[in-house]
Amino acid sequence: MRFRYFRIFFSDFVLMPAIIFCLLNVSLLTYALRMAKGQLTIVMEAREFSEAYADPEVSDSVKEKLHLIDEIKQFAYDSIGLKRSDNYTSFYDQKGKRLIYVVTAAEPFELKAHKWSFPVLGEVPYKGFFDGKMAKAEYYNLRMQGLDANVGGASGWSTLGWFRDPVLSSMLNNNEADLAELIIHELTHGTLFVKDSVEYNENLAQFVGVEGAKWFLRSKYGENSVQLKDYLTSLSEEEIKTQFMLDEAKAMDSVYKSFTPGMSVIQKNNEKRKYFLIIWRRAEKLELRTDSTFADRILSKTARSGNTVFLQYIRYEGKRDDFSDQFNNSGNNLRQFVQNMVVKYGS
Repeated sequence: MRFRYFRIFFSDFVLMPAIIFCLLNVSLLTYALRMAKGQLTIVMEAREFSEAYADPEVSDSVKEKLHLIDEIKQFAYDSIGLKRSDNYTSFYDQKGKRLIYVVTAAEPFELKAHKWSFPVLGEVPYKGFFDGKMAKAEYYNLRMQGLDANVGGASGWSTLGWFRDPVLSSMLNNNEADLAELIIHELTHGTLFVKDSVEYNENLAQFVGVEGAKWFLRSKYGENSVQLKDYLTSLSEEEIKTQFMLDEAKAMDSVYKSFTPGMSVIQKNNEKRKYFLIIWRRAEKLELRTDSTFADRILSKTARSGNTVFLQYIRYEGKRDDFSDQFNNSGNNLRQFVQNMVVKYGS
């Protein structure tokens, strides 16, 4: 008799809602299954570091980078206090092919990201694909809806513990400083993730990645080392470009807010394109020693992808001043800063 009641409960309150959910969310379920298949394929085909070390056909340069990743991870755990995991203990060879495609979208006359809703993750302003054709199809579908959209790549990603994330061969193209920044960035995602707050999560991971890379180089080579100085020099130029784009995002927002209800879409697009040209002219005046094509790239990107370009900077760098203040309040101690964030928002 008790089994009969359990069967009725399971049928009425578990099975039927699950069936209804699947029927109402066929596209989401299909997408989730395809992403899970892609991720599982990578996990299954990835090789353990120990196997790669023992393989004479794996180049010494690759082995050196894998040893470096082990060193960076140990520093992130011991010094920064990031959460230990089995991530980045295996290696996946992409064989020169792009593996991950990321689609983003935005309102055409507002700096507002289009969002996709997923179970557990909540609402996120991007959608990932392992299939380039599917990513392009999503891109064109968004453009047909009148949205600005972009298809880009990703240097790394975190599955937040759902899978064991491997090192991708493309990650090894980074120099030591950038690789440290990338690995610490991704490990930060595994340490703290706030649901429905992608902008917060990405800004935090970016901040910890950069400060962590500085600390790693300082600990390994010294305060006056060439390695640290070169990284700080590259950061200073990146900060010029980042601040420029954050300032232009605010100016672009003001332009959109000046649009009147009576303006046609054609008029709005014309004003939008005019301001993109203004941004290009301003970018040309930036004093950049190592990036002479920055202005032209921004013009090309805004013409192709519109507001997604500005939102990319906001998503990763928009809160850096806030985090800098909190970092200073932590005595410029990155371990204490991370601990404070975990206590504040939960792990």
